[in-house]
Amino acid sequence: MTAPRRILVGADGSAHAEHALEWAAELATALGAEVVAVHALGMLSHLGTPTTALPSQEHREEVRALLENEWSRALRASGVPHRCLLVEGNPVMALMATADEEDADLVVVGTRGAGGFPGLRLGSTSHQLLQHLKRPVVVVPDK
Repeated sequence: MTAPRRILVGADGSAHAEHALEWAAELATALGAEVVAVHALGMLSHLGTPTTALPSQEHREEVRALLENEWSRALRASGVPHRCLLVEGNPVMALMATADEEDADLVVVGTRGAGGFPGLRLGSTSHQLLQHLKRPVVVVPDK
């Protein structure tokens, strides 16, 4: 197996996703890889905090600005080559499709996203990606 050249990371503004982006940036720096930060526009987007859920399509440009300027801050700070993509669909299907479209060598997600149930150790997106994605997946544990 060769070292990953393109690393796809789920980004939703949560602390878990931020940690996954930091981890991916460190790995990409060490390997000379590119990072693609992806946010899935589903029915709702969480802006700033998990409790601030708004209809995604109505706030598309606001979400894009958050993804590019705030949520991917670790990528800019690391200087690693990166891109930010805003894609349609629920997080699982959108990440799987984007991983295929981008020919990602590795998919990185946090343990949980902005939604879901706080008591769970592993969120539904990370769990489903581990079960269904036919590419290597890293679930970055909490700090």
